[in-house]
Amino acid sequence: MSDDLDVLGVTPSDRKKLESMGITRIKQIALLTPSQLGMGKSKGEHLIRRARNILAGRNIEEIEFDDREIRVKLREIDEAIKKSVLSVLGVYDVHPGSVSVSERGNTITIFKKTPAFLRILESAKIQKDLLEHRKEEERKKEGILLPSEEILRFAKSRGFEGFWKNVFREIKGNEIMKKALTVSLFSTFEEPVHTLIIGEPGSSKTLAKEIIESSFKDITTIGANTTRAGLVCHLGTGDLGALPHANGKIVIVDEFDKIPESDIEYCYELLSNGRCSVHSSKLHTEIESRFIMIALANPAKGVFKGNPLDEIPLPPLLVSRFALVVKTENISEDERKALFKEKFYGEAEIRKKPAYYDQWVRMAKMHEPKIDVSEERIDKYIEKASKIVETYQSTKLRRDLRMGDYIRRIPLSIARSSFGNVDEEVLEESENLLLESVESWGRK
Repeated sequence: MSDDLDVLGVTPSDRKKLESMGITRIKQIALLTPSQLGMGKSKGEHLIRRARNILAGRNIEEIEFDDREIRVKLREIDEAIKKSVLSVLGVYDVHPGSVSVSERGNTITIFKKTPAFLRILESAKIQKDLLEHRKEEERKKEGILLPSEEILRFAKSRGFEGFWKNVFREIKGNEIMKKALTVSLFSTFEEPVHTLIIGEPGSSKTLAKEIIESSFKDITTIGANTTRAGLVCHLGTGDLGALPHANGKIVIVDEFDKIPESDIEYCYELLSNGRCSVHSSKLHTEIESRFIMIALANPAKGVFKGNPLDEIPLPPLLVSRFALVVKTENISEDERKALFKEKFYGEAEIRKKPAYYDQWVRMAKMHEPKIDVSEERIDKYIEKASKIVETYQSTKLRRDLRMGDYIRRIPLSIARSSFGNVDEEVLEESENLLLESVESWGRK
């Protein structure tokens, strides 16, 4: 978010005066008094109050209180933010010594010392109401329409495991695929976890696509014909393809192995950082589109024969853009018979999932997990990831330095699914998924 003077709405002449004094950021203004600002008492008070309101509004995450103390949890803290929060709560409007203030981590606590505390408590209640209103508006903007408390209860009682087991319950086996798809769904457009599913025609990857399409909103499905014509730039017309128009969407691409060669180079950058430059005979443009891709592909020879690694049908550099590359499994004889029986009785249709699942994914994207793991455990995790790169860097399942991004994004996504932090359990789940996803390619 911008920290320059534009957000204050100052006139060009006032901005010029401020800049001549070396003042270019609202944090500088928040630390001053009207006399120090030198813009006159009335204008100075207005600018300082506005700067402090903006900083407090941006950084207050939670406000809790009782009759004796007020606890304010902040997104980040420095002297300007602290001063802004205390100002907004009216601490500077009461007699010095009316309250005491302590700071621990990103939390400021205001303790009662005299009855004047009640005035600050009233301000805290107002700020809490404003905070809840802002959060509600943000949720509505993100399409979250069910009550937050209900979504949280629904999500926390199920967690990551409950999500992938319930959402993909129609799919027999293929647990690695279900987990990978869940990680993608809970990743963000700023730090996407792209997943590539490679399986034989008619395998569970098609069913997984149908489940996601029917259960979640803001899904863009790209069929085989579009894939062949060009995902980024349409070969025939020169027009932009589907990916440039997929900003803020989860994109499911069918038959990704049929992508034209001219599209591959564009996809390298678009999958990596959400940007690319297109220069063709009919089109010259810069594209910015941040999406989460779930790509489906067939083995190179249509079915898996011999070493599965040889059947990966895409260039290694393109494969490396996917955090998770999953090989679908053949289901057992018993599972196949159970599926046939369900189909015979008409019970195998995709069951419509409750709206809570879609709302869960939307709301979870707003959650910002923290890293709560010892450095020693993180080092072990990194060691395993480094070993994966060492083993697979020169294979068709190319795992390279991009793994540095993936080992962060995957546990963040898993933690987001239960509105928690990256702890030992989450890191272990992430580590297991990474190992299982690559080791499955070594099985014949």
